[in-house]
Amino acid sequence: MKYEKLFSKIAMRNVTFPNRVMRTSMVSGLTTQEGAVTENLIQRYQREAKGGVGAIVVEAAVIIPSKSPFNLRISSDEFVPGLAGVVQGIQDVNKEVGIGIQIMQHLKLAKSGWRQKVEDFKREDLPQIVENHVAAAKRAVDAGFHFIELHMAHAYVLSSFLSRSNTRADEYGGTLKNRMRLPMEVYQAVRGLVGENYPLGIRINGEDFCVSGNTLAQSAAIARKFAESGVDYISVSAGSRFEDALTPAPENPPDPMSGYSGHRMSPWHWWPDGTHVYLAEGIRDAVRAAGFNTPIITAGKIREPSHAERILQQEKADMIGLCRALLCDPDWPVKAKEGREKELVRCMACNWCLEADSRYEKVNCNRWPEGNLNAPDPFLPSGARTVKIKKEG
Repeated sequence: MKYEKLFSKIAMRNVTFPNRVMRTSMVSGLTTQEGAVTENLIQRYQREAKGGVGAIVVEAAVIIPSKSPFNLRISSDEFVPGLAGVVQGIQDVNKEVGIGIQIMQHLKLAKSGWRQKVEDFKREDLPQIVENHVAAAKRAVDAGFHFIELHMAHAYVLSSFLSRSNTRADEYGGTLKNRMRLPMEVYQAVRGLVGENYPLGIRINGEDFCVSGNTLAQSAAIARKFAESGVDYISVSAGSRFEDALTPAPENPPDPMSGYSGHRMSPWHWWPDGTHVYLAEGIRDAVRAAGFNTPIITAGKIREPSHAERILQQEKADMIGLCRALLCDPDWPVKAKEGREKELVRCMACNWCLEADSRYEKVNCNRWPEGNLNAPDPFLPSGARTVKIKKEG
């Protein structure tokens, strides 16, 4: 096989993924306004599963009641039947793919420009954050998901506790040990719920890319601690921090995707392919040096199968996280496996999809025929439309 490593199996506890392509979490905007599963949402994941991906991390599911519209929710038992429908829908088209869900608690925002900070949480609020994650994890297990990913990256609660920007004066802020306390309590509590045979991963920032944030040195130390605690994989992202957000327009909340840190989270066309591979490599090296074989997942503008294979062969990561590339062409894995690379509809890194999310619109790809909510089936380059990107300068 041309891409031997990319299409080799990888096992995590009682789950074996058929290949090393993981569809990383991405907001779709396809839920109801209240966050319930829709047929459009199920069809999105069915289309991606049909393309031969090894694992799917269903988009971040919000674990607390809130007013934020069109975000998938797992904040009460009423959402479990719909989530179970997602799992069943995926299995109907691909019985081998590993199906996971990312769960997260976000920081609250207001149109006035106010945003919640970790310093705003009272000491007595923190056990509730742990309980929120445990309750959501139980619902994920009840819905039939094969694994769970705890979201500790970007601008959310657990990432903000981990970041150097956390200036709490109690035992949950300041030093790295203190900043890790709440995320580790969440991980350990969820592990206690799901047991030792159920895969539980985390997603962290390799770098925050803001002055007050974590660098690779801090992230490597964080990764080592979680590896020591038995986490099943570490997915490495970057950026998207509020500390670097631009001043919002009146009557608009701050957008962590608006500054340099946000641009680094989802590398644009002017960044080189594999922008964040060095972060995953650095974390993997640190984890291996500490004696742990925890799989490390890299992501960030990896568009070519040959590039993905090279990353794995050079032991810079253990799995390849694809998001925009699979949104653009869900058949990326099967086309690569069958040697049909010339048929790939390649992501342009134009971030059309990302900007749709920032506008609270349904997320689709600019390369699809206009009006589509999913890639055509079959999807060939001749059927793709293109967008002209303005050159800088």
